[in-house]
Amino acid sequence: MTARTVDRAVAALAQRQRSVFSRAQALDCGANDGMISRRQASGTWLDKAEGVYGFPGVPRSWEQDLWVACLASTAGPIVSHESAAALHRLATFKPGPVVVTVPHGDSRVARVATVHQSRNLPADHLMEIDGLTVTNVPRTSVDLAMVCRRSRLEYVLDQSVADGKTSYDEIAAVFDVVAGRGRKGSRLLRGLLADRLPGYVPPSTRLEALLLRVLSRGGLRPVLQYPLPGRERPEGTVDAAYPDVRLLIEADSRRYHTRVRDFAVDRERDNLAMLAGWRVLRFTWDDLTKRPDGVIDCVARALRQLAA
Repeated sequence: MTARTVDRAVAALAQRQRSVFSRAQALDCGANDGMISRRQASGTWLDKAEGVYGFPGVPRSWEQDLWVACLASTAGPIVSHESAAALHRLATFKPGPVVVTVPHGDSRVARVATVHQSRNLPADHLMEIDGLTVTNVPRTSVDLAMVCRRSRLEYVLDQSVADGKTSYDEIAAVFDVVAGRGRKGSRLLRGLLADRLPGYVPPSTRLEALLLRVLSRGGLRPVLQYPLPGRERPEGTVDAAYPDVRLLIEADSRRYHTRVRDFAVDRERDNLAMLAGWRVLRFTWDDLTKRPDGVIDCVARALRQLAA
């Protein structure tokens, strides 16, 4: 492959990326270390970040800075938070900040962007805008709770829903998946959603959020934290329920439900519920993480039987 052919391939690629490209991309186009060094030395390729290059004479822009941040790491940065809000044109957010989320830390991208870390980035929370992978509006709305004051977050959410960009149900569905103990902004967002969705109950634990995610994927969204039936004065709640057919769903933690005492308490709860005319299904962490389709099938079959 000739040098001219390589230059044309790199230029064509960069044209789709705001005139920037990564070292790995240049190598994929046929360049080698010597060719890259010569172009850097001659000023044909300019350093934008470690391992990211651009061309002289191209004005810098916010969109280009986003591309530089996303190309600066092999960890797969996702445009998120304030930057995603600006791309989605959410109220009060304008181009400027460069903010990305990565599954683990990377010093290279940290030099050119504000970086958040999260391994909880399901594909259905993401979308593509101008070639960049970006959190969608519901996920961006949830993430903004980490960086916004209540008054601003309230205004942004209400305006986004009024503009038809998302709905409170969509935001709640994302929050159910990512909410966890200690996540910044969770209490704030939980309160805002509770005010806007009568009867909304967010998951109280990571395991409960996983259960909800699995069931929702199968179109089987339950009522969360349902009062425990079978007592004159209900004490405590069950993880999930389908009250119309009197079906209870419990998720057993791999850690906290292994002791004999907990086992006995669970059996007592199950017995009381069954005596009150309810059916109980229990699923383990392994069921939910390794056999989610089996969980969906089991619950769907139970719902069909009880509805017959």
